[in-house]
Amino acid sequence: MRKHFELSCISLKVSLIALQRAELPPYLGSTLRGVIGQALLQTDKEICAFLYRNGEEAGGGKVIAKPYMIIPPDICMPQTVIGQGEKLGFEILLFGCAAKYAASVVSALEQLYRFGLGAHRYRFELSEIINSQTQRIIWRQGQYYKDAVTSIPIQGYELQNVKGTVVKLCTPLRIRHGGQLVKQISFQSLIRNITNRVIALSERYGGWIDSEEVEQLVVLAEKVRVVKEEIKVEHMERYSNRTNGKMDFSGLLGTIEYEGCLTPFVPWLYAAQRLHVGRNTTFGMGKIEVYFI
Repeated sequence: MRKHFELSCISLKVSLIALQRAELPPYLGSTLRGVIGQALLQTDKEICAFLYRNGEEAGGGKVIAKPYMIIPPDICMPQTVIGQGEKLGFEILLFGCAAKYAASVVSALEQLYRFGLGAHRYRFELSEIINSQTQRIIWRQGQYYKDAVTSIPIQGYELQNVKGTVVKLCTPLRIRHGGQLVKQISFQSLIRNITNRVIALSERYGGWIDSEEVEQLVVLAEKVRVVKEEIKVEHMERYSNRTNGKMDFSGLLGTIEYEGCLTPFVPWLYAAQRLHVGRNTTFGMGKIEVYFI
């Protein structure tokens, strides 16, 4: 199987235990990002700056992809309720060279009990961390296992004779054009967003991509059509400490079915399931599942 791109990551599967009953927001991506950032700022300011400030706008208005992503639990409307003694699980992905800072992230996670989750600062403490790609224990009962911290290439599998695909939008997908949320996703737009994300991560944090293939894919994607669309806008907000106010966090949920010659796109669609698509992926937004016909 030939390579289409090369990008690695380590996935920290984190389990927290609630020290009290907690009533949290329905979507915890922003909540978890905020508290982990607070803990990192106290334990390692340099690493905090590398992970969190890498995504600030660069010159020319270009937004630089961040080297990490938080995948929170599924949306739980109207709120996420965790009983005392129950566990809260989520993942942290560190891309490319960011994997070398896994120990600093683990140290910050050990300190989460000092900060609390949500507006009421509900207390949680670290239970365990697993490398979800190898199933090796990284942290348990105060013990850090350095040998379990290994990165794995993000796979882009190939399939033949693919004539259709169903894309399920699992967390709100946010693609903006002209400052507005795009409410219909053409296949070309989807592929352009996927390839741009792989390019951004691999160029900045270590990796490789077949740029000629990307150019060809964007052209070919125009021939793939939407045959069924069942999507809606999920209206969400998040509180921003930076702006000291609420920010719109709305995005698309549902399923889209595409039809056409999809075989060349399969490796990229596979990878997108791990990398997510669109804006605010660091919060876990734009998570997709793909099924091939």
